Amino acid sequence: MRLILVVLFSLITVTTFSQKKKSDSNAPAVSAFSPELNSALKLATSEQYEIAGQAFDALLKKEPNNGDIYYYYGETVIKDYLSDTLSNSLKEMATKADELFRKGIQQDPSNVLNDVGLGGICLLRSSDTIAADKYFIKAEASLPVKQKLMTPAHAIILAKLGSAQLLGNINRYNKALNYLLRAKEIDPNNPSVYIELGNVYIRQNDATNALASYKMALYLDPKSPLSKIKIGNIYMRAPNLNAARPYFQEAREIDSTFAPVYRELGELYTKAGQYNLSKANFRKFLDLSGNNIPAKIQYAKALYRSRDYTTALETIEEILAVDKSRNYLNRLAAFCCYDKKPPELEKGRTYMETFFKNTDSESIILRDYLYYSRILFKSAKNDSLTLVKAFDAYKKAYAMDSNNVNASEIALSYYYSRWYKDAIIWLNIKNRKGKSDKDDLMKIGRSYYQIADFHSADSVFSKIITEQPDNMQAYVWQARIASSMDPSSELGFSYLGPYFMQKKDYPAAKLLYKNLFSLDPSNKQWQIQSLQQQASIAYDEKKYAESRDFWIEIKKLDPNFPNVDKIIRDFNKAIEAAAAAAAAKKK
Repeated sequence: MRLILVVLFSLITVTTFSQKKKSDSNAPAVSAFSPELNSALKLATSEQYEIAGQAFDALLKKEPNNGDIYYYYGETVIKDYLSDTLSNSLKEMATKADELFRKGIQQDPSNVLNDVGLGGICLLRSSDTIAADKYFIKAEASLPVKQKLMTPAHAIILAKLGSAQLLGNINRYNKALNYLLRAKEIDPNNPSVYIELGNVYIRQNDATNALASYKMALYLDPKSPLSKIKIGNIYMRAPNLNAARPYFQEAREIDSTFAPVYRELGELYTKAGQYNLSKANFRKFLDLSGNNIPAKIQYAKALYRSRDYTTALETIEEILAVDKSRNYLNRLAAFCCYDKKPPELEKGRTYMETFFKNTDSESIILRDYLYYSRILFKSAKNDSLTLVKAFDAYKKAYAMDSNNVNASEIALSYYYSRWYKDAIIWLNIKNRKGKSDKDDLMKIGRSYYQIADFHSADSVFSKIITEQPDNMQAYVWQARIASSMDPSSELGFSYLGPYFMQKKDYPAAKLLYKNLFSLDPSNKQWQIQSLQQQASIAYDEKKYAESRDFWIEIKKLDPNFPNVDKIIRDFNKAIEAAAAAAAAKKK
């Protein structure tokens, strides 16, 4: 969700510029945007975050007491994070934005936009609504009590309060809508308010109201490509690519130099599987962004998202050849090395280890450990030291966020590496989280068998047979366990025999019991058991003479076997009666 949240959180700044007016005596102390601030905001809207940051830095040197600059700079940092959670560290980016908002309050206390920013940071970091609402309440308290005293400048504060509610991993849609509907009432001709309303509805999967809001924004500002892009995005999410395409094309006609249009077209053609057109549009996005290193980075990320890992890796390596200052590119290069076909595991390992060497703990994200562990695991080739590193990275990923790391992946890696004790631990962890698969218990049972814990293995397979009585493999493994526990016993046959009988696989059952008969010529008990079972099979097949003959063999082995004479007499009577009936039919 955060990968697309930037589209919902941003794309209002350009329209906000034109709506902001000089305040009257009842409005908060805000000023009209300068051309320099407009330029910085346009760079942010065009997703040229690095260059926008440089522009904001220059502005702060020129106007260190302007609270608006601190707020919109911090907002841009948040957008930058949301646009690329793959490469950005939440802690690092949130800290930077937090510092900007606090500095803005220090330098311009009457500008409550920075309080809105701090509330948003609380939600972004930890979804702490109590901490966030302290800042939101302070910002809201600056607004006039009477509606008639509200101005478009106050509407901007309300709109920003509304958009900030979308930053947490919690449902604050009603609160967001309340702020935005109040903003719309104050300034009904502000297209940015309708853009933000549409963003909330999209988060609620309410495409109908979102579409109506974006279309109203388009009506109010028909020369802006932003509403076109938003409408196109709704259809692309549907997905209805044929309906989406015209809106992106019309946005391009409105402003053929607006880089995000080409990114959207690139995404659309990626979804359509038209990768040549996708690359062409991403390339145009790069060219319009100045073909500089920040734009190349955006291009490389776009290629990665479109799964062109080879070209993405080539582009990253071009950047790293002239600029190694962006350590996170080593991370992305490693991801590409792993995902491309065929993978370049050794190169990926080098990139990942270079990233770890040059980073701090705050900049490490979940995927870093996951990809590193996968690269190590696939390249280990039974190298125990490499496997230890791989599993250590898996565990670090799990420790970071146990809800979003697949314990099954860790368990299976242990299992196929023949580290059975650890496999049992992680398969049980997975099952306790309620995410068990049908084959998990089989793997646990096999793992116990491999470490010679036969009693635990037998218990597991007994449970499987109870729950899945037609699971042939469970019977086979119980037979193996029985043989392993007592190689001279017939227990293994006693487990498999009932299974074959249940499945009415009589040839397999017969073969099994014949083998039991000849397994140990000195063991009369086994031989009698074998003959009994073969007699039972023959009886089920309605081969009564064959069944009787097996009982005759049993009598030879043990004349005192219980009821053996009666059983033979009953068979003889039944056989004679059947023969007489058959003879009568012939007459």
